[in-house]
Amino acid sequence: MKIFKIVFIYALLTLLLVGCLQVETTINVEKDGSGTINEKVLLSRTFVNMMKEFAQAFQDSASTEEFAFFKEDEIKADAKDYGEEVKYVSHEFISNDNWEGFEVVYSFNDVEKIKIQPDPGSKVGMGDEEGETTADEEYFFFKFNKGDVSELIIDRPPIELNSESEENKDTLETSEQNDEEMGEEFLKMMDGMKINIAVQVDGPIASTNASYVDGSKVTLFQMDFGDMMKDKESFKEFKNKEPKNIEEMKEFLEKFPGMKIEIEKPISVKFK
Repeated sequence: MKIFKIVFIYALLTLLLVGCLQVETTINVEKDGSGTINEKVLLSRTFVNMMKEFAQAFQDSASTEEFAFFKEDEIKADAKDYGEEVKYVSHEFISNDNWEGFEVVYSFNDVEKIKIQPDPGSKVGMGDEEGETTADEEYFFFKFNKGDVSELIIDRPPIELNSESEENKDTLETSEQNDEEMGEEFLKMMDGMKINIAVQVDGPIASTNASYVDGSKVTLFQMDFGDMMKDKESFKEFKNKEPKNIEEMKEFLEKFPGMKIEIEKPISVKFK
């Protein structure tokens, strides 16, 4: 899992989306290995309005088509991104003073045939360039053992840690320079950005090696920049001095209540 790539994707999206992007994905797993994927995607109203004004300025005067950032046919078609056998169930658009987006439900018959990508850019058309595909190692995959006590096994993407290469040193120097240039305004803009990926199993958890467990829910990946930036100095330290090993990663995670990265591989969840 390119954790730091995802952090910087969020930073880029912050500048482009004028404030906030929130993506919440929950995989609900039944006792037979079937289930649903519930996803909520929200963009700041400020950004959506800006895009609407931009589209209207360049729209043919004879056109009556209204600009829509999120389209029903695209939401339905996105089911295939989770696996070829994943089916669209329903969706609901969200629109209020602060947010615009949608909630959608997809279904699957076999959790072993789904995959989850943690890249937030893929939800708003800012993922890989056209013609490129995401490598399999960038996804969460699942295995399932059915029984009186069923077991869900989750294989997370690898965590790429920092190395002392000249390339990384150059990146660090550039990042530190950018921090000085962007300052407090940049950090304020990041407040409100969130991504969350979790698994909810149908029954009490009997045993698990997962790090973040709340009842029958296991959090696989979470970044809440609002919480993370309560300690701005630690956030800058994290951004500029990436951990070199798992032990250093654990120390960083303890500093940020809003940041959860599952480090176990694989993750086992046994539930009744």
